[in-house]
Amino acid sequence: MIPQKTRETLFSGAASVAAIFAAFFVVGVFLFLVGRNPISAYVGILRSGFGSSFAISETFVAATPIMLCALGVAIAAWLGLLSVGAEGQLYLGAVGATFVALRLPNAPAWLLLPLMATGACICGAVWSAVPGCLRAKLNVNETIVTLLLNYVAILLVEYLVHGPWQDPESYSWPQTPAFQSAAELPRWAGTRLHLGFIIAMVTAFVCWAMVARTRVGFVARVIGGNPNAASYAHYPVARYLIIGMALSGAVAALAGLCQVSAIEGRLRTGISPGYGYTGFLVAWLARNHPLGIVAVSVFMGALMSGGDSLQLREGLPFATVNILQGAILLFLLCADYVRERLRRSWV
Repeated sequence: MIPQKTRETLFSGAASVAAIFAAFFVVGVFLFLVGRNPISAYVGILRSGFGSSFAISETFVAATPIMLCALGVAIAAWLGLLSVGAEGQLYLGAVGATFVALRLPNAPAWLLLPLMATGACICGAVWSAVPGCLRAKLNVNETIVTLLLNYVAILLVEYLVHGPWQDPESYSWPQTPAFQSAAELPRWAGTRLHLGFIIAMVTAFVCWAMVARTRVGFVARVIGGNPNAASYAHYPVARYLIIGMALSGAVAALAGLCQVSAIEGRLRTGISPGYGYTGFLVAWLARNHPLGIVAVSVFMGALMSGGDSLQLREGLPFATVNILQGAILLFLLCADYVRERLRRSWV
């Protein structure tokens, strides 16, 4: 007889895989109905994501911010919080890193890069601690607050690059001055793959070790499972909620550091094509498991990287990738509903 916890884990994994396959099938039918070859489109995505060493490097480039945003979402989820604010936290991380880079133009890389990472994490943590405090002290829904703060963060960047931080030599283009070379994360020769991918992998391992091997992780899981029982056990629930949300924002903010330091070389509008929202989907697909997030992030990175091939080879808009992601989320919701019904029947 298979234990109930093992059955639930296996079914959760199977549900995630089934949601992905169902989404690809339904979108494939739609492509066929509009006169496109779905097999050719999917093969093109696969080839663009993994068909060469350069394609793999581009997949890892796209997977890096997705992975960091998903880890931030997962940290909040361990405490029973549903945060959709990774997109805004990414932008605030970019703001913090840019502030340090612009204020210390002559600092050496060994000093400047850690300070940029610190600035990004502080901004992301403070930004995310706001909904954490509102939830802990006033029981305000963190999902709504984090979602709305995303738009505030994006508009804040718009203000900065159109106003006080705008490059005077950019001919009114909304961007900051280019960073000095010391402010750029190291890259692998001949590719755009940068040190941020290693940072994301190490962060995933640290998160796994923290939640699975430490008392802090145990308490977080207790609070996430039953906050009332945690209160009766005299665990500091409010403190954990605030600190957990702050840590969630700090991790997601590292994605902003990677974007401005390794990819853009400056702060500008539109530095994220929705990495924070994709990270939310990745965390859900991986059931908030840090090591599962690594694998699913690479898959989503290949999907986003392969989206360019849809435009060039198949004449399909990049929005096809967004449709795929939305379909995956829809089928995952359906799978979770079925899983919950089955779980109740087992009990």
